[in-house]
This record gives sequence, structure tokens and C-alpha cells, in this order.
Amino acid sequence: MRRIPIVIDTDPGIDDAAALGLAFYRDELDVKLITTVSGNVDIHNITRNALKLVTFFDKDIPVAKGMETPLLNPALGNKVHGETGMDGYNFPEPARTILKEHAVEATRSLLEESEEKITLVPVGPLTNIAALLLMYPQLKDKIERVVLMGGSLSGGNVNGAAEFNIWADPHAAKIVFESGLDIVMIGLDVTLKARIGEDVLSKSPNKSAEMFDAIFRNYRDGDMEQGVAMHDSCAIAYLTNPEMFTVEPRHVKVVTEGPASGMTMEVFRNEEPNVHVAVGIDVEAFKEWFLGTLAKMV
Repeated sequence: MRRIPIVIDTDPGIDDAAALGLAFYRDELDVKLITTVSGNVDIHNITRNALKLVTFFDKDIPVAKGMETPLLNPALGNKVHGETGMDGYNFPEPARTILKEHAVEATRSLLEESEEKITLVPVGPLTNIAALLLMYPQLKDKIERVVLMGGSLSGGNVNGAAEFNIWADPHAAKIVFESGLDIVMIGLDVTLKARIGEDVLSKSPNKSAEMFDAIFRNYRDGDMEQGVAMHDSCAIAYLTNPEMFTVEPRHVKVVTEGPASGMTMEVFRNEEPNVHVAVGIDVEAFKEWFLGTLAKMV
């Protein structure tokens, strides 16, 4: 079986922690690099959280620190994930260190040296990806596709229009959406339906389930009885089991100014599709996928 080589660009973050852990234990995926980006909390906590996770899961995957602020607007942060981004569990001190290279340069090096195309999986704001495309547009041919968690065609979670990852750096998102790359948008239209709670975690009593349970209880996007939204894990699930999702070609523009800044707006008239958008999810299949992966974990 050919494993899909990926770079996970992330801002952990509670649901990011779940997505990373799940990706580490999927045989279909080959995580080549983890890059961090300012988003849910500040870049220091985000990068430290990424190092905590590779230490917790005992994975020898390089981590590179990325952009500390959005391209143009000041960083605003997100209180949904608490003070450090992964409150609630006593993680061991990181046993890994970050690469000396900046995340954009680490991604550039990987793309240049790889004999096969790489899939980029941004599950935070798109600042690093936009910077890569601005600095090294010639590397587009080395990118298989971009499978991102972000956006929505049905309303936001920061305000009525915008989803957080796009809202946090709309100018970066606009660059990515207009890049001509093969893009799959896994947004709130499906991720708000993909909920994991105590009922699922209790079926696989291992160290990973214990950690997820602890940090999920500090997550303000749901509760353990009804389940918390597994936004970023949906991007990982799509990579390994796309049949769980209904995906349709759409033309999507990113609003960068005004009260609707960060909105991913579908345009209907005379526009060729530029994004494949997930518009449906098999919720029960997702739960089974999550539980099956969790059972493989430490």
C-alpha cells in the first residue's frame, strides 16, 4: 500500500492534538513534517504543544516553528482552547526540539528533495502555506493537493459569517484559494457534525483515550455528553477514507475586509470551481473510524 506523504500545518489546540495523534497511527499516512502557525494560542505555546505531542506519542517526526502573526492583521487568538491550548492533562516535558529552519523553509526543503508529490494538510490559519506560495511559487508542481480544515458555506463560528481558521488570516486564505492548487475544503458544514464524547472514548481505555478525555473536557466547542467537535480530525479522516464525505466542486471566494472578513463565500455565476467542498459526512462511519484508530494508539 502506498502511504500518502503529508505535511501537517497546525496550531494545537485541542482538536489539533486529536488530529495529530490519529494521523500518527493511520497506516495510510506518512507524516513527513509538522509545522506550527499562530492561531488558537500564541506561537510559543503552539510549538511547545506540538513538541509535547510528538513526545507523548513517541514519534520521531520533525517539528518546525512557523509564522507568529497573520500576513496583515494583528493576531487575535482563540479562547475556545484555554490558556495554553491543551489544558487539562499533565504532559511529559518535550523530549524533542524544533528544527533550526523556519516552517516555510522546512517545507520548501522537503518539497524540493522529495521524489514524490506531497499533500499539505493545514488545520490552522493558512499563513505558512500562503507564505510558501508567495516565496516559492515554482514549488506548486511538487504539491499533490491541499486538504484543509477551514471555512464554511453555512455560517461561521467566530461570527455569523466566518470560521476561525479563515477569519484568523483571511488574506493568507485568499492567496491559497486563488492559487490554482487542488484544494479540498473540510469546513464547518461537516466538522460540527463530527462529535466525539465520553461514549466513544470509554470504549478504548488506553493512555491516548485518557489524554483525549482530559483535554476534551477543557474544550469549549461542545461537551463530553453530546460530544465535542472534531474539526481537524475530519481532514485526517478525509485523507484515509474519503468515502465518508460528500464532496462537491464549488467556486469559493474569501472575503478579506469588512464585518464579513474571513467568510468563505460561494459564487454561483459563470465561475469555474476552484475548491472541492465537503458538504456531507457519514457521522456513524466517522465515529467508527475514530474508535478504530484510537484502538491502535498507545
